Amino acid sequence: MYLFLFTIIYCLVTRLIDLSFGPALGIYLLAFGFMKGWCSGKLHDFLNLESLRSLYKKNGLKDSLTELSSLILVYANSYFIDYEPFSIFEFIYLFVVFVILYRFLFWGITRTLREKVHFRV
Repeated sequence: MYLFLFTIIYCLVTRLIDLSFGPALGIYLLAFGFMKGWCSGKLHDFLNLESLRSLYKKNGLKDSLTELSSLILVYANSYFIDYEPFSIFEFIYLFVVFVILYRFLFWGITRTLREKVHFRV
């Protein structure tokens, strides 16, 4: 839940500052990628190199949906700041990149931070 609240605050700040698409999405991904890497301590945990089934069992539905909705919210916010209609190729390309980022980097960030900081949501 804290991740989603932080995401909403981040989106409001980027709207007020009026960042373009790249920095608005990149700063968020780099910050949480750095935090996950620092907190996980192992490359295996940082890159989510396990099977989908075991990742789902470790992370659970609530955390998985929270992380996915946060990433979608940041993407939509970044897209609407600097609105330009995408071509079909650009849309497919960004969707594939989005899926890869979520699967291999962003999924499990709540669990990793919870284990390091020892707080319960």
